[in-house]
This record gives sequence, C-alpha cells and structure tokens, in this order.
Amino acid sequence: MFKLKVKIDYGLMIMIELAGHPNEIVSLSGLAKNMHISSVYLIQIARSLVRAGLIKSKEGAGGGYFLSRPADKISILEIIEALEGRSYIRGDEISAKFHCYRQSAWGEILSDIKKVLKKKSLSSMLKMTNKI
Repeated sequence: MFKLKVKIDYGLMIMIELAGHPNEIVSLSGLAKNMHISSVYLIQIARSLVRAGLIKSKEGAGGGYFLSRPADKISILEIIEALEGRSYIRGDEISAKFHCYRQSAWGEILSDIKKVLKKKSLSSMLKMTNKI
C-alpha cells in the first residue's frame, strides 16, 4: 500500500481546506482543533507551503492563510514536493539484491506516479473529498 507521510497528509488537508474557501482568509487554529492536532505543527507545514509559493499568509487580527492561485492551477505533485522535496518517493528501502529491478521497473512505476500527481489538481481533489 502506498502510504503518505503525516506531513504530506496534513499539508493536503490544509490545502483542501483553503481550496474550499477560495475567497476567505482561513485561520489554522480552527482547523487544528477540528483535526485534533497541534496548531504549531500545522503552522510549520503552512510555512513550507508559503515558501513554495502555494499559499500566502496575512498577519494580525483576522489573519490566516489563502491560496496564492486558483486550486485548479495547483497540482498535488507541487504540494507534495513543497513539503518533502523532489525525492519524496524513493526506492531506498528496497534491498541491494533487487538493484536492477529498482533501476528499471521501480523507476518506471515512480515516474508514472509522479505523472499522475502532476495531472491531478487541488480542485479535483477537493471535488473528490466533497463526495465523501
């Protein structure tokens, strides 16, 4: 099973929340409370998303976060790479015994995964979550 790191999972939740409120500035404290996680951790994740240019922040009273561009212009790959870098999917855990396999078949699979993540937009993910 393909398993996302917690940081990526929470980052996607932040982005989906912001995409669901496109004309609003969203505070992460309410989101943290609803998710039962530390607001400090969510803010750390949000800072990575700000540095990557995916979201912007507004300081002060009524402050919070908002998307820097429309959700249909943000790919899931961009979000993941903003949080984990370009090497977020690696075959390092596969033993050296399968080195040749990893270089050919596994490399092709990873390439296909990245292509799918690049095609999927944040808005498409928001639509999928609204069906749940």
